[in-house]
Amino acid sequence: MKVMLVIDRIMTGGAERILVDYYHYLEKNGHEPYIFALSGNSSQSKWAEGLRVVYGTPGDEDNLVKKTFQQLSLLFKLRRLVKDVKPTVIFSFLEKSNLLTILVPASATKVVSVHNVLSIQYKKIHNKWVRKILYKMIQSAYNHCSNVVAVSKQVKDDLIESFHVNADNVKIINNFVDREGIAQKAMESVDDFCFDSSKKYIMNVGRFSDQKAQWKLIKAFSIYLKDTEVSTELVLIGAGDYAESLKHLATDLGVVSKVHVLPFNVNPYKYMANAHIFALSSIYEGFPIVLAEISSLRIPFVGSRKAVPEEMFDDPIVWNEYVFDSETFEADFSTKIHDDEIALAKLLKKSVEDESYRKNLLQHTKVWESENFKDNQFALYDKLMGLV
Repeated sequence: MKVMLVIDRIMTGGAERILVDYYHYLEKNGHEPYIFALSGNSSQSKWAEGLRVVYGTPGDEDNLVKKTFQQLSLLFKLRRLVKDVKPTVIFSFLEKSNLLTILVPASATKVVSVHNVLSIQYKKIHNKWVRKILYKMIQSAYNHCSNVVAVSKQVKDDLIESFHVNADNVKIINNFVDREGIAQKAMESVDDFCFDSSKKYIMNVGRFSDQKAQWKLIKAFSIYLKDTEVSTELVLIGAGDYAESLKHLATDLGVVSKVHVLPFNVNPYKYMANAHIFALSSIYEGFPIVLAEISSLRIPFVGSRKAVPEEMFDDPIVWNEYVFDSETFEADFSTKIHDDEIALAKLLKKSVEDESYRKNLLQHTKVWESENFKDNQFALYDKLMGLV
């Protein structure tokens, strides 16, 4: 069968990784996948090399009027592509792609996927009328599509509670990973950083962005260092506009010698294998693939309530012991310490120093981990799309 995969862009995010992996899975299983990326070009991601990709536009417009005309142009381009390819299924990722997929006339089965807690994601839209219109568009679109994939329970709950989407339209399919591949890559040697076996390492992997909020983690780490005798260092791996700001913050807090900001690496697992604890400071997530990855390596983790999915734990009471509540949502690279950073610092201390606390997490995530295979996730996609 022909399957059209639609996404906003192909770079290095979690949704893009799922799309690319699913493309290869479909091809391996005898299907004919195509990709329509709303914006971008072939040089933006190595993941797109060798794939059948059509790009709608080189980049996004900033002006509201131009942006509106651009979306209409993309709708017509997608319509032409669908008419030419004649896919049996159209499967889309992220909101722009989802809205266009729902709008495009087609006899194909349509499946859209939601990868974030949208009510928090769209807090950044300060104009209440623009936000209200956007909410209505999402509500209308997802109530007209019977196949809406939410990557976690909290994403589904948010769609129902904040956007009044019909609960029957939303199916939860978690993000799983290639455990064998990760285990194999984790065994590779690290040649650009020296991990000291006498030290404990707290690690975070992700874009240096507003959403990921690594400044919270650096502040929490600086608090923790004042209350420990354990030799501990913080390793941040990623890329983004805030890389230099994070380094400056570590300097201002007097912890720069113990904070390492490393560039994005195509194999983060060889670094992750050296982590004593993984800390997810994100203000919000859908179902962060990085947690599924770190879980597959059986390394404990802590994070914010809106970033760590509850369903990874067999007991919500236990889950509550490993999360903190984000209270600040704007980037803050000052040395001012907030209550949520103090709460995260307490989790870091327990994670590093309390072995029973660490083992408790691994014990209560065993059931979820037993299903953590990428093919399980894709088999659920196939079933939803009628490919089996």
